[in-house]
Amino acid sequence: MADNRDAWLLQQIDALDTEVEQRCAVILEVLREQAIDLQTDFTEAMLRERRTSPPSERGRIGLRVRTATTSAPGMFQIEWYRVQGKQRTKYLRRGKDKHGRPRMAYSLASFGRITTWEEALIREYEPQCARLRALLHHIGQLRRSTHPILREYQELLALRETAEPSTGPTDILPSATRLD
Repeated sequence: MADNRDAWLLQQIDALDTEVEQRCAVILEVLREQAIDLQTDFTEAMLRERRTSPPSERGRIGLRVRTATTSAPGMFQIEWYRVQGKQRTKYLRRGKDKHGRPRMAYSLASFGRITTWEEALIREYEPQCARLRALLHHIGQLRRSTHPILREYQELLALRETAEPSTGPTDILPSATRLD
């Protein structure tokens, strides 16, 4: 049987979940703008370098901000790619950390053969991209950690409702660990 405390707590948990979602959405919007600014800055710097380089050193690395179809609302990815001909690109892999999770930062080896000016640009822009990826990861963790709170509390209430009132010592615990 739910009392006023249960109703109040359910309301507070629901409000917490809503507040987290709303604040994360605002933060993600600003982070996306920053990522797009970073992409634009990189692209402009890359184009400047390409214009001054001989054709054999034009470079083929690009940076893209995109939304995956499977992403949670507001989430996005910051990825490097290699141009492989007209209108063909190949996204580069970041690799995994020692725990098997995707790394936040690309290693320089992930880019393969690159020009010296591309390497300089990558060294300038990738640390910023990695920090944004880390922030995205933590926001995703925060969102995922608040969603189960309401469900868990509702399940606790359901257990209370199905439990019968106890009239004496319970036989759930073995006699050696019984509390009575």
